Amino acid sequence: GNYCRGGVAISRIVGCRGVAVLPAGMSRERFDWLAEWVSSPEDIVRTPGTESNVKEIYDKCAELARDPANEIVNQFSEFGNYLAHWRCTGPALERVFEAMSDTSPGLRLAGFVSASGSAGTLAAGDFLKARHGAKIAVVEAVECRRCCTTAMASTTSRASATSTCHSSTM
Repeated sequence: GNYCRGGVAISRIVGCRGVAVLPAGMSRERFDWLAEWVSSPEDIVRTPGTESNVKEIYDKCAELARDPANEIVNQFSEFGNYLAHWRCTGPALERVFEAMSDTSPGLRLAGFVSASGSAGTLAAGDFLKARHGAKIAVVEAVECRRCCTTAMASTTSRASATSTCHSSTM
């Protein structure tokens, strides 16, 4: 939802048509915002499901990509997404940690926790792991049913499954 909003905004700023592809179950606020920015209501493509329905987004993007007139910027396949978080978000978080360390000597950066989204933000965790040995954890809301159904089936603690569906020590 947020990535497509950014893409639509940039498209409008540079003077080209932007089309947003996102699950129909995303927040009304996202759709209201998009309606103000796109050229036509048809430029908001609603795929089935909610945030966990990534395959449907891929399928629609693949369909749109078959038309040579279309350029697809897909957050799940753009390596720049990862690189931007490695070069910007990670160092920004490191500066926050260093500022906190100045006032709290002995402070240790033990971990980085992020919602999964398109996984680009996890690059900040990779940065912090490389620089500080931080562990990385990915969380997903209970609404991410595909993720949590699997996690709940494989854990004895429902409470931990509802808040943490994946973890990584990448």
